[in-house]
Amino acid sequence: MERHPARAVLPSLVTCASMVLGLISIVLSAAGRFDWAAWLIVYSTILDKADGSLARALGGGSEFGMQMDSFSDFAAFGIAPGALTWFVVSSVDPSPILAGWAGFAAVALPVAASLRLARFNLVGAEDPLRFTGVPTTFAAGLYATFYLSLLDLGLIAGPAAPTFDLGGDVNPALLLPSVALGLALLMISGVRIPKLRKPEGAAATWLAGVTLAILLVLAVLRRLPEAHLILGTGYLVVGAARNRPVR
Repeated sequence: MERHPARAVLPSLVTCASMVLGLISIVLSAAGRFDWAAWLIVYSTILDKADGSLARALGGGSEFGMQMDSFSDFAAFGIAPGALTWFVVSSVDPSPILAGWAGFAAVALPVAASLRLARFNLVGAEDPLRFTGVPTTFAAGLYATFYLSLLDLGLIAGPAAPTFDLGGDVNPALLLPSVALGLALLMISGVRIPKLRKPEGAAATWLAGVTLAILLVLAVLRRLPEAHLILGTGYLVVGAARNRPVR
């Protein structure tokens, strides 16, 4: 049966939308709108997952779609988080040493993302159950929600009113580049984490659906980024611990 062109076009349009949000995030970071820049990275991660699900549902997966997805991921999950790092740190006028540290981390993110994406595209026999190295989408989402959580908790200065003001300021010039570099290393590391799969059983499916719906609503409302950060960090830590290579 001949495949309808729309089956391939629709997922690619979603991929392009993810890329556009990543590019807008870069512009917003340069303009000092760091909260919106970080949320657009989060929205890009949602669209990145949506295009794959749409392609599978429509049977529209293709080599072209895979290459488009890589270009989109590099912009939204490599360059955009790097830009966020650099412009946030630049806004606090750090010392030359911290500026150099921030610049190194800001460059490391897109470099690691490009290496991760190139490796992913070249590997012929991919493990159907696990990722080797933290995916760029996952790393960027964690980084964006980490920054947004610092804002929401009142730990760093920003335009967002804190939900829980813990008092005291964290120096973003020291913390953000360190976290960014750690995530860059995880992207190109041998860490293995399980791929998300369809839950087995009605109860597990219902719980996963409710959790996903809550996270989507919170993202749309731009509330409680801590929920995304906690779940994502927990998934990474538990998944890596349970999938350590056996020696």
